Amino acid sequence: MQTVQLDEKKNVMIFEDQLVTTEKRPWFGSMPSQLGEDFSFVVMGDRCGMATEGVFEKALDMVKDLKPDFVLAVGDLIEGYWNNAADTHQEWDDIDGKIAGMGLPFFPVIGNHDYGNSTMAEVWRERKGLDYYAFRVADTLFLSLNTEQTPDEFSDAFIDIIKRVTADVKREPERANEHMSAFVDELKGALSPEELQGFGQIKLSLGEEQLAYFKRVLANNADVKWTFVNMHKPGWKSESEEYQELIQMLGNRSYTIFAGHLHAMEYAREGNAEFIQLGRTGGLAHGDGTNPSDENVVLWVTMRGGVPTYRVIHLDGVNDLTAYQPHQHVHGESV
Repeated sequence: MQTVQLDEKKNVMIFEDQLVTTEKRPWFGSMPSQLGEDFSFVVMGDRCGMATEGVFEKALDMVKDLKPDFVLAVGDLIEGYWNNAADTHQEWDDIDGKIAGMGLPFFPVIGNHDYGNSTMAEVWRERKGLDYYAFRVADTLFLSLNTEQTPDEFSDAFIDIIKRVTADVKREPERANEHMSAFVDELKGALSPEELQGFGQIKLSLGEEQLAYFKRVLANNADVKWTFVNMHKPGWKSESEEYQELIQMLGNRSYTIFAGHLHAMEYAREGNAEFIQLGRTGGLAHGDGTNPSDENVVLWVTMRGGVPTYRVIHLDGVNDLTAYQPHQHVHGESV
């Protein structure tokens, strides 16, 4: 187990798998030099698929102004599902530039849109190197998983449908629900009942090497007060044996699992474990948009004495000051 110092203080460390040889890293920036036991961070939800243009950028600007110590993201930063490297690189160039411009340490995990086929997996490794990693801040441990270790390979016809609907949503965001409904209807006509059933299931792929790595990290950091697990797909909604193996590794420690993928904010607790499914941060709502869980959000996390507290920030309730223009008050309005 290789330990790499993230800053001058010994309370911030990253643990890299010695089986992986690469100089590339998927995160941005470096941790604050004075980071102690008490700190704050933000978790951002899915930017894609079928992103509403400008929402993720609004979140980046707001988070930059709020100045957490660092940021996590639950994956799906690009629309992806490209069959050629050039288009994949172009999309990463765009979003990576925006994230770097925020100027805060930013730790992503892989989503299915980021790593949806062999071409995109190769581009990720070329640009970002590690596809899973872990780091520790004082008495808090962070595990960053790749739930797409063996990505599903969709047919060209299916990818064409995704691309067309994505373009429709981008062109007419006000008709996003209508386009999504048409997408679902087209799937029902194109896929067999067995394929439809499989499409609706949460499938995780972690692999033996990744699980062995996190087993070592957890064993070497058994003294932490809290553990955060960041993953794209909500394993607790799957039938994955690999996910259950991970839960067994976590044991009786206090931990929180962050996930995304389903574009709806949810919270559950079981004993010493918390399960937080992030709402979307730009991606298309999977519901009808009328439930608060369907809104665009980020999650603010504050650590005090090794215990987290949470605040959900709804982006639709955060406005630029220029939205409030002067107007003429009528007589008696202030009475």
